[in-house]
Amino acid sequence: MGVNSKDLRLLLKLAERGLIKRRGKIVEIGAQQLSNDFLRARNLVQKAESTFAAEHAFKLAHPQFIGIGVDGIELQSDTMPFARDFWTALGFTYAAIDVDGSPDSIALDLNVDEVPRTLRSEFDLVTNLGTTEHVCNQLNAFKVIHDLAAPGAVMIHHLPGGGGLDHGLFNYNPKFFWVLARSNDYGWLYADYSGGPDLYDIPKDIRDFVSEYEPAAAAQLSVQKIGTYSIQIAFKKLHDIPFVPPIDVPTGTKASNAELKWRYWTVFQPNLLEAVKSGRAPAELEALFSTNEVESDGDNGTGQH
Repeated sequence: MGVNSKDLRLLLKLAERGLIKRRGKIVEIGAQQLSNDFLRARNLVQKAESTFAAEHAFKLAHPQFIGIGVDGIELQSDTMPFARDFWTALGFTYAAIDVDGSPDSIALDLNVDEVPRTLRSEFDLVTNLGTTEHVCNQLNAFKVIHDLAAPGAVMIHHLPGGGGLDHGLFNYNPKFFWVLARSNDYGWLYADYSGGPDLYDIPKDIRDFVSEYEPAAAAQLSVQKIGTYSIQIAFKKLHDIPFVPPIDVPTGTKASNAELKWRYWTVFQPNLLEAVKSGRAPAELEALFSTNEVESDGDNGTGQH
């Protein structure tokens, strides 16, 4: 998706509330490029430079218009500038998680790799601006984000929320982030779910594929329209605890299985979470934390430890 003007506006909202650390460390999940929408937002860029007391002005490149996609969204050139120079101009120490050799990127495969010990809890701002929808292993991808973030860090997600059927592997709904936040007791800072005004045809390749198996359904799809939606979320990591996977059960559900009870301890044993928040974690929970550290201290698949 790339960094766009909505991301800039959210950054400024959070900075005005004193939630973004100046001269902090940022890590992008996927080395991002700047969209044409960003490059046209000169006033917002200048406001960001003022808000963060930028070390130097960021030189905006010219937009590179190449056309509009079937979903009504502007297509982006592969040669768009990287966001790295913008972040460093604002005074951030920059890094990215990627496997394509982008500048200042750390080679981690979000499907399988763990965060090296030297990078855990290192970053004040973690941005996921259109990357994890391309990752099959959602559990590992969001664990990586959690592990990179320092206690008190801000984590920003701006991801597809509907439509875009040929874009990535996933679209996200609000419930995913509700249960993600519950499992890890993230603080809510911002949430938006929005769609464009335009409806468009379901892509022909999808209709053709369905027609091989269900011709009647394909015919119905040919007259249906869909829209594109996005979801934008900002969390604050409140506690230095191991990542707990989101689980889709009602709040207050009890678990009889001992293994599940501990795997999802923040959900099934909320009294323990309250103990952690008050600084009096019981010994058995401390042991769980220690076990997690030992188990996740191996080779991450990239030769880093």
